[in-house]
Amino acid sequence: MGKVVLHIGTEKTGTTSIQHFMSQNRQALLLKGILYPNLGPRKDAHFDLVNSIHPLDNGGRHMEFLGPVTQPVDFLWNKLEECINEHSNKTIVLSAEHFSSRLRENALDYMSRFFKKLNISPEILIYIRPQADYIESSYSTEIKAGSPKVFNKVMEQYQAQNMRYDYTQLIALWANFFGEHAIKIIPYEKSSIGDDIRLNMLHYLNIDDVSGLDFSQGNLNERWSNPMLEFARIANARMKHIVGQERLDFFSYARALIDSELAPEHTRLMTEKQHDEVVAFYEASNKALCQKYFPHKEKLFIDEPKKIPFKLLESGANLTHFDFMKIIYALFQKKGANKS
Repeated sequence: MGKVVLHIGTEKTGTTSIQHFMSQNRQALLLKGILYPNLGPRKDAHFDLVNSIHPLDNGGRHMEFLGPVTQPVDFLWNKLEECINEHSNKTIVLSAEHFSSRLRENALDYMSRFFKKLNISPEILIYIRPQADYIESSYSTEIKAGSPKVFNKVMEQYQAQNMRYDYTQLIALWANFFGEHAIKIIPYEKSSIGDDIRLNMLHYLNIDDVSGLDFSQGNLNERWSNPMLEFARIANARMKHIVGQERLDFFSYARALIDSELAPEHTRLMTEKQHDEVVAFYEASNKALCQKYFPHKEKLFIDEPKKIPFKLLESGANLTHFDFMKIIYALFQKKGANKS
């Protein structure tokens, strides 16, 4: 029976880049012995596979950002079984960060029984990021998705999000269903992944010959500056009627103006004190995980933090009211110029 690699995330560890690369290179990868199945309406990642069992742990609800589900729970998993049986000589890769962020005991039990029925022990591949970086990046994604939440609210909540930021608990959950031997952890830092997460994924899959593979798509999740995030947060709260492509265009114009007019310095969302508090809070958990899975290492994360200035004050403004109005005025001027 073939080998199955279940890439479960976590979020904010280059998952989008991996998924777009794998889907873009399906045929070329197949020639190298890697099958990236096309299951469900989403062609890039296996969100639909997650979504089919998402209700088991989430009060009967499917994932809010996907279309309505009309097939029974087993439909896509039966398709996956057919795929596995048909390609028994291939390494089959499944990738969705929502495996780790959304699924819990009931769904993992379903998955465990599914693979046991096929006499397969899947490898559970998980990239993990230093928690302080993860928190900041998660906040950025929330704002891009439409949240009006202030960053300090995130700092009030992170300690209670055990299955998101406490990797010892998250990985113990998966090990409980698939065994510790199945868990393959890669720290999401340069010393472990190098300069390109896609190359790291290929290396993990034992593909060192990259000829015939298309690497043309670059970074798919560009970082927004702190003033841009604050502009978007305010807009999310006050301009809810701007949606879809109009919203994307609006923010694209705003970002270009903020970058050119304000020339913002690249700084962190956290103060140094906040950063140190996060590191200290997860220090014991990270140490325990390191001792279990990396007994040869002294620390789970070994790279020095990126030399990006910290925010000076927790209450300091990322964008002044004057600058917000300045950007709004410039946007209206640009809109008027486009009409003429």
